[in-house]
Amino acid sequence: MNFSKMDRNQIEEELGVYRKRLEDAMEIGGLAWWEMELPSGKVNFNSKKTEMIGYPEDRFNHYSDFTELLHPEDYERAMKAMQDHIEGKSERYEVEYRIQNKHGGYRWFRDVGGITEEKDGYKKVTGIVIDITDRKQIQEREELLNSLLRHDIRNKIQVIHGYLNLLSEMELPDKAIDYTNKSINSIQDSIDIIQKISKFKELQNEEIKEIDVEPILKEAIKKTQENAETQDIKIEFKKQTKKTKANAGPLLIQVFTNIIENSIQHSDGTKIKISSQKTQNKLQYIIEDNGKGIPKKDWNKVFNRTYTTDGERGTGLGLYLSKTLLSNYGGEIELDKSKMGGAKFTVTLQKANQKPRKK
Repeated sequence: MNFSKMDRNQIEEELGVYRKRLEDAMEIGGLAWWEMELPSGKVNFNSKKTEMIGYPEDRFNHYSDFTELLHPEDYERAMKAMQDHIEGKSERYEVEYRIQNKHGGYRWFRDVGGITEEKDGYKKVTGIVIDITDRKQIQEREELLNSLLRHDIRNKIQVIHGYLNLLSEMELPDKAIDYTNKSINSIQDSIDIIQKISKFKELQNEEIKEIDVEPILKEAIKKTQENAETQDIKIEFKKQTKKTKANAGPLLIQVFTNIIENSIQHSDGTKIKISSQKTQNKLQYIIEDNGKGIPKKDWNKVFNRTYTTDGERGTGLGLYLSKTLLSNYGGEIELDKSKMGGAKFTVTLQKANQKPRKK
C-alpha cells in the first residue's frame, strides 16, 4: 500500500478496512492481542480477551487482575514463564494455562509474547492469547480412550486369554480345540493392536536425542527370538559398523521389532539376516529374509495404515508405525527385493550430531 499518494481520509479508511479484517480473523480464530507495561503492570488488550472468559473490559487494568483468575495448578508455571522471559532466560514467553470464567468454570488458553519495547527500565511485553479449550477437551478424551484401551480393556482381554489357554489344555473334541486356538489367536491379535495404538500415543511426547542404536537392535532381536524359534526361523546379526549413535528416541526399538515380526509372521522363510552400513551422515540397517517376498506391485502400499497380506490376522499398523517413527526421527524406510529371495527393508537414520531432516 502506497500511503504517500493518499490523503488522510483515504488512509484512515484503508486502515479501518484492515482493522476490521484483523478483528474478524481474531473472532473466528478465538484469539486476542494484549500488552503489558513494566514496572507498572498496566495492561491493554483487545476486547476479545475478556469476552472469551465472560467479563467486561473495565474489570482488568493490571496484570494481576488476570493472574488472580489462573487455575491454582497453573499459576506458578505461568508466572515463571513470564519471569524467565523478562530476565532473559527464555527467548519468548510461552505457556498454556486455565483461567476461570465468569461462571466459575475454566477455559484453556495458549499465551505467547515477547518484549517489544525496552528503555531506561521501561519494558512493554506484547503477545497473543488463543483459546485452546476445544483442543484440550479432545486431548483429554483421547487420553481417556487410550487409558481404557491400555488398561481396562487389555486387562479384560488378558483374563479371557488366560481362561482360553486353560481350556486348550483340557481334553476336548478336535473341533472345540480348533475353535479355542482360533479364539486365542484373535485375543492375542487384539492385545497386539492395543499395544501398537499406545505406541502412537507415546510418539506425541517422544524426545529425539543422541542414542546408541546397536543395544536397541539387540534388544529387539532378543524380544522376537522366541517367536522366531517356534517358526524354525534363524535370526542372524552381522555387525559391520563401529560407531552406531544416531538421532532417534526410545521407541526406535518398535521399528526393528515390527520389521522382524513382520518377517517372522509373513515371509514363510527360514532365515532373517540383519546387517549395517554407514555413509558420511547416515546409519543404515538392513533386515532381509529368504522367504516368499512381497509383490513389487505392493511396494508402494506396504507402509500404508490399512495394508496387510493377512486378511485374518494382519492389521497393517506395524510397518505404518515404523515409517511414522522414522519420519519423526528424520529417517526413512525402504523396501526392495533381497538377494536371499525374500523382502529387504533398509532403515536409515541420521548420525548423531546431524540436524534431523525437515519433515
